[in-house]
Amino acid sequence: MVRLIKLAFISFVILFLTVTAISLLIPSHIRISKAINVAPPAGDVLALIKDKNQWQQWHPVFQQKDSSTASKLNSFILKAASDSEVIYELHYKKSRPVVNGWAMHSHTSTDSLTLQWYMDFNLPWYPWQKFGSLFYENTYGVMMENGLTNIKKITGK
Repeated sequence: MVRLIKLAFISFVILFLTVTAISLLIPSHIRISKAINVAPPAGDVLALIKDKNQWQQWHPVFQQKDSSTASKLNSFILKAASDSEVIYELHYKKSRPVVNGWAMHSHTSTDSLTLQWYMDFNLPWYPWQKFGSLFYENTYGVMMENGLTNIKKITGK
């Protein structure tokens, strides 16, 4: 019986170390980015994003009345704003802050602009955090696409 317990313990330690070693190959900084083309002027679009009181009009998380994600949000702080980029830092309960940025990119050959929304995640070394980040694209990517589409509809561009 003691040998079986010892074997189980050693097997668990080796499995944990193997999973941890594999997770170290996954980067600690993850950026998810989505973009959509909008018509000028950029100021209308960025004004909508800068005003966090208007987020319930276009941000999918804030549009849901029963959103568990919105209820976990402690605060969101404007970190930087310019005529071409807005950066917010969102603080959730029991997790690291997530940087959300919106950048306007102009194209000299056309009269359209590209609005890019990106989210930066800085992950700890824990294996479950690293492996969980592999599913961020499916979770946050759809939400970001919906938000960008909502912005385009609201601004009429």
